[in-house]
Amino acid sequence: MDKKSKILLIIFSLLLIGSVAFTIYKYGIEKDYLIVGQSSCDPITESCFFIPCVEGDGTCNPADIQYFKKIERKAFNVELCDPAVVGCDPLACFKNEKDCSTTYCSTDTLDDGEECSTSTQ
Repeated sequence: MDKKSKILLIIFSLLLIGSVAFTIYKYGIEKDYLIVGQSSCDPITESCFFIPCVEGDGTCNPADIQYFKKIERKAFNVELCDPAVVGCDPLACFKNEKDCSTTYCSTDTLDDGEECSTSTQ
């Protein structure tokens, strides 16, 4: 291997190591990425998402429909616990929290299989 090839290999290796180290730092240590999740929603006062059940399949119970809104939050602001456990805060944006958004249901925000509830207010 000649001298130019060794230098090129060293530069490429350093760039690769630097890229991996930066990625580990940004996503593993800083947790600088968005968490997208669902939070409970009150269909009486808010326009909520829900997934309708199919009538006639034997498992459809309208009382069991879960209404939700979508939350996007930075990972470093999300509490590390199970929301089903007592004492764990639900996924929600706090007042004036940067890089946090709540998405309510509209025709523009629907995904496949979802529908919007119609609020009465």
